[in-house]
Amino acid sequence: MASPAESPARPRPAAAVVPLRDSPAGLEVLVAQRTPAARFMGGFWVFPGGRVEPGDGAGDAGNRAAAARELREEIGLRIEVERLVPLDRWITPEALPVRYDTVFYLAAIDGEPTVTIDGEEIVDHRWTTPRQLLADAAAAVAVVAFPTLRQLEELSGWATTAAALAACAGRPLDPVTPVIDPRDGDPVLRIERAGVAREFGVDGVPAAERPPAERPIGGNEPAGPADGPPSRG
Repeated sequence: MASPAESPARPRPAAAVVPLRDSPAGLEVLVAQRTPAARFMGGFWVFPGGRVEPGDGAGDAGNRAAAARELREEIGLRIEVERLVPLDRWITPEALPVRYDTVFYLAAIDGEPTVTIDGEEIVDHRWTTPRQLLADAAAAVAVVAFPTLRQLEELSGWATTAAALAACAGRPLDPVTPVIDPRDGDPVLRIERAGVAREFGVDGVPAAERPPAERPIGGNEPAGPADGPPSRG
């Protein structure tokens, strides 16, 4: 972590896509698993994404171009940038040395496209309901980043792709920057959205739901964007 005397690292722009489809089980998301050998977020289940490259451009256009490119490069799916609907924006806590400013977009995936992974950076993928992935994370069956857990909570409230896209259309991208509170060696992550503050253990469980004697188990990464590190490296 950065010392109090150091200025926070400047966040690097990044973008990610949350692929959606409708199924008999309800709304599903597509997530990919990073190789366990990766230095950053190894083994995590993530939404396809990575940093905005110079060739992508800047601003919203650059974010959209990067999101569509990462979707294509990581899982072999293509989508027009105009079809991307902003979901939210997360900035890595100021206390950490490497930071990202990540915009997440929803993308409706039509039909039954073939998902293609490289088997190196990305080693697996799955379509799943948000509730099921939340349950898997709670049971330590899947390792999921803190922002992803919060996004899955919101996505679990929509029954269909159309409902999710309609709810997010035109929403402001107010950034969410978690604050790390050391709490005498028992760290708590605090976030504020729409004027409502919430606190979580570093395992992603709401602080109010954790038994007083329960220590954080680590695992679910609180620091970086849910999409993972800069792509290609």
